Amino acid sequence: MGRLIVLKLGGSVVTSKQQRFSFNRDVLLRIGKELRTCWPTPLLIVHGGGSFGHPVAEAYGIKKGYQRPEQLRGFLETVSAMRRLNDLVVSTLGESGLPVIGIPTYCTVTTNDGEIETCNFEPIFSAMDIGLIPVMHGDAVFDRKLKFTILSGDALASYIARKLKAKQLIFAVDVDGVYGLDRNTSQRFLIEELTEKVHMSIKYEQAEGDVTGGMFYKVEEALSAARHGVEVYIINGLVPGRIEAVIKGQKVIGTRVRVG
Repeated sequence: MGRLIVLKLGGSVVTSKQQRFSFNRDVLLRIGKELRTCWPTPLLIVHGGGSFGHPVAEAYGIKKGYQRPEQLRGFLETVSAMRRLNDLVVSTLGESGLPVIGIPTYCTVTTNDGEIETCNFEPIFSAMDIGLIPVMHGDAVFDRKLKFTILSGDALASYIARKLKAKQLIFAVDVDGVYGLDRNTSQRFLIEELTEKVHMSIKYEQAEGDVTGGMFYKVEEALSAARHGVEVYIINGLVPGRIEAVIKGQKVIGTRVRVG
């Protein structure tokens, strides 16, 4: 697995968060074509919930865990919405010639108080063994303490990258990377190399409607993977060519996350 690339496609890349259940088909077709040029690099894809999973999960308070019977409907609706989105992602990437297969997260991962406790890697290994590309996603999952909760795609991607000792973990988002603020000019600037020290000095803005924590927690998961020797990048997945470039080891606009 030392050559494995874990690609996390943000919810704002695969969907339009301004419109509920809006799927960015053209973006996924283009990303699929980029990934096709990198094939047969070992690849595992994780995508976020965007306008499919987040609104439902937020409305029912699914992340907080089981508190009242009415939430059961929200849990089921969240799982159903993410299954629909995963089907759209898989079918669209498949049109680009990629041998992709969706693997439901709620069936393979169990958490304990929000942290991943178990992950059944057998379907993932079996798929990759015959040349398929697993496509997983953030999801509502069963939790030993909370009964159920939300597992972010960022946390899942980082966990898989660490456990499988991936070469790269790429977070494809809707901005060029992580931004800092110049104290003298009050101008935002792109941070090309983000360390733990720099991370703690940044004031992050909470993304509206994002039940998984936004950029701060994305960087937390990125640093967790970097501590395990994984190359981690945060790049703009909406800009053509950047995903392809970073996989091929080319210089690309974005943020490299590293320890030190």
